[in-house]
Amino acid sequence: MMLFSTIIVGVFVFVLGQIVLKWIIEPTQKLREVISEVVFYLASDHSDIHCASIVEKEIALSAGKNLKRLGARLVSSQQLIPFYNQLRKICGLPKPENIVKASKQLSLISSSMWSDNNDKYDRLNLYRKNVCEYLSVPDPVDDGFSKQDLIDNINEIREINKSRNKAVL
Repeated sequence: MMLFSTIIVGVFVFVLGQIVLKWIIEPTQKLREVISEVVFYLASDHSDIHCASIVEKEIALSAGKNLKRLGARLVSSQQLIPFYNQLRKICGLPKPENIVKASKQLSLISSSMWSDNNDKYDRLNLYRKNVCEYLSVPDPVDDGFSKQDLIDNINEIREINKSRNKAVL
């Protein structure tokens, strides 16, 4: 009788361990992998993103597609984790709304890399910094500018463009 109950408890512990592994640990690791991929691509494709109009078109398009896919994978990976709000505090994961915001910023990088605006580079850097902030990871490309510096530059360029447009009219 003692042997039978030991076997039953052993099987129960094994099954419970597998449930925790498949439902919580593996999806959490998957999200962490996607976050690390985001950081990798932001760093490795940085020059292709900033020079989209002068690098080979296929390379720039690939960089943009990678960012959009990563944004989608971020959101979908987060959805795999049950009880996310409770587990994120224990596992140190970003808030769900920050994952969505990071995904949107990645999409903005992808679409803004083709822009002809004077503030293109400041915007791309600001979007990258936002992604890193939302995902609670360090910026892989430290350009020496703070978010506020970039916002100030964007606003200054906007004012210069307004004054130029008024002068033309």
